Amino acid sequence: MHEKQIYEKISFYFDLKNELEHLRSIAKNELWTGIHKISRRIEDYEKLINTDLNSAAVLLQNKEEVRTESVSHVIPDTKKAAAPAHVQHNKIPVKEAIKAQPISEKKSSDFELRMGQKWLLIIGIITMVFGVGYFLKYSFEQGWVGPAGRVAMAYVWGIIFLILGDRFRKKFETFGLYLIGGGIATLYFSTFAAFQIYHLFDQASSFFVMVLITVLASTLSIVYDTKWLAVLGLIGGFFTPVLLSTGQDNQMVLMTYMTILNLGLLGVAFYKRWDLLNILGFVFTYILYAGWFYQHYAESKFWPAIIFLNVFCFIYCIIPFIYQFFRAESEKIKGFLIIIPNSFIAFGFSYFMIKEYFSLEWVSVITALYAVVFLLMATYLYRQGKYHLDAFVILLAKATLFLIITIPIIFSKHWITIFWAAQALTLLWMGVRLERRSLIGSSYFLFGIAIGKFLVYDYETVFKFNSGYFYITDSYTYLLMERLITSAFLLTAFYISAHMAKKASLKVLSSSKDAVSSSTEDSSVIFAVWGILLFVVLNIETSSFFHDYLLAARFAAISVLWTLFSVGLMIKGFQDNNQMVRKVSLGLFLVTIIKVFLFDMSNISTPYRIVSFIILGMILVSTSYLYHKFKDKIMDAIASPDKKEQ
Repeated sequence: MHEKQIYEKISFYFDLKNELEHLRSIAKNELWTGIHKISRRIEDYEKLINTDLNSAAVLLQNKEEVRTESVSHVIPDTKKAAAPAHVQHNKIPVKEAIKAQPISEKKSSDFELRMGQKWLLIIGIITMVFGVGYFLKYSFEQGWVGPAGRVAMAYVWGIIFLILGDRFRKKFETFGLYLIGGGIATLYFSTFAAFQIYHLFDQASSFFVMVLITVLASTLSIVYDTKWLAVLGLIGGFFTPVLLSTGQDNQMVLMTYMTILNLGLLGVAFYKRWDLLNILGFVFTYILYAGWFYQHYAESKFWPAIIFLNVFCFIYCIIPFIYQFFRAESEKIKGFLIIIPNSFIAFGFSYFMIKEYFSLEWVSVITALYAVVFLLMATYLYRQGKYHLDAFVILLAKATLFLIITIPIIFSKHWITIFWAAQALTLLWMGVRLERRSLIGSSYFLFGIAIGKFLVYDYETVFKFNSGYFYITDSYTYLLMERLITSAFLLTAFYISAHMAKKASLKVLSSSKDAVSSSTEDSSVIFAVWGILLFVVLNIETSSFFHDYLLAARFAAISVLWTLFSVGLMIKGFQDNNQMVRKVSLGLFLVTIIKVFLFDMSNISTPYRIVSFIILGMILVSTSYLYHKFKDKIMDAIASPDKKEQ
């Protein structure tokens, strides 16, 4: 049975290949594209049956008794198959085909064909272009032909390449297309020589001729359906200003030309789905802009420079999502390589120019503009439906990112923390709603930054908190409302995020496959961080308050706070039947006991020492009572560790 399957596959393969060869021999231009697609499919199929070819060869070698007659009943009857006559009379016996085409020989022949058909052709064309150049140089030195004659001969040579390429392309596509590419390159070189070497053309005329050559290359790429001619035209188009440069700045002409060139070539890329043009256009656009900026930028050129910069930016912001905007069906997002760097390159140039021309605060205008544009694009795609969810998420993330950058520029101090916390909560909500781990992870990351800024920067720099002595330097009431609002908002946002994570059963923070219940994985971590943040804030505020108003009771108040916090944890642990929370509570009780006996006894006055001891003792006794009351529940939880928390 296995033999039969192998022979059927191989027979089908050679039938298909023979039919393809016949089609190639009679193909006209209109059939070539279809034949090329069939050829690619055969190559893919060929890779799949390599193993079967080897297996069949081994079977034939080991089974000499297998005769042609015994195989004939396995191979489909060519008369019964509806194969064309030209295929039937060319049919190759499977046994001979296997012996005649070993895999190693096939690879060797493929390499030989690549060398003979492709690389020799490329090297030959390059050599001929060099030959044309050396001929022009030598004819100039010998005085055979004048400058005009030399350039004319070069143009004629390029046109001959184009004509021959078109003729050969009908029968040998690759050979003809490479000749056409050589002709385009020769025309570019001839125009460069006419302007820079012989000064036969002025700059405007040379520029116009090179634009025509670029248009010709792009048109031929569409007609012949080959993107490499478009790539050649793109490279020539972007090199035109460089090749024809006189060292003088012509900002408006250059920027306008770059805009038109980008729109034209990207139109070709969209029409033919050649995404390579998008990437190359992006790279060459910013290289050319950076070169101009380095050599010629001055404050007097600010407005054209920043306007054209952002025109380029928006072109390449839209390009990766162009299919989503113009097609109803789902399309894979193209051009990921330019999505992130495009915005940041443009922002970098804008930041430098605006800061020098106006001030840092005005940079927020450009970041807010980017955020609004991306948000509008995301909104449009969201209304289109679920087909464009990936594009929507990416645009939304970019809008959020620039909004995050905008806030520190427009606002200052603690307000940044509030906005970042709000954005983090919004990101989490969107991530849960859209089921996107990337948005959820970004939300957690932004929450972490907001908390770090609040504790490290806001308290010490903005609110004047002295971390060495644990009090507010100016006074407890200094920016009291701002401090409380910031603390409350951050804690509330974090608490809501924990409940959202629990409700959505998030497990983004867990990388282990054996992690415990996904319904509490993220939420337990977030609740833990929230509890630590609350504990730190309460300690800072309590210590600062008693430092200003009742200094003698300051350390006793801290002990009471720790005790009450432990009680809260213990109650929460019993309510949720959470052993870890109860252990943390016991640990904090232990630290509080050590503090009271070793520190409070010697550092606080007797009345406050009495209060500290009595309150701590009463709470410890009450906690012990809770353990006696809920002993059975605790033992059940220990006996059934996999039992779901109630």
